[in-house]
Amino acid sequence: MIRDIILWKYERASWQWDLLCFLIILFIFLTPKAWFERREKLTNENLRPAVETVDRAAAAARR
Repeated sequence: MIRDIILWKYERASWQWDLLCFLIILFIFLTPKAWFERREKLTNENLRPAVETVDRAAAAARR
C-alpha cells in the first residue's frame, strides 16, 4: 500500500486518487506559515556574522 502511494499507482477516477489529492490539499492549506518563515530567519542569522567579520577585517585594514 505504501509503495502504491509513493509510486501513485491508483487510477484517476478511484476513491484512493481522491483521498490522496484531498490529503495533499489539506497539507498545503493547513501547514503553519511559521514552518516556512523559520527557514528564512535561520538563513539570515547565519549570513550576518560572515558579513560582520568581513566588515571588521576591512575596517582594520583601513587603519
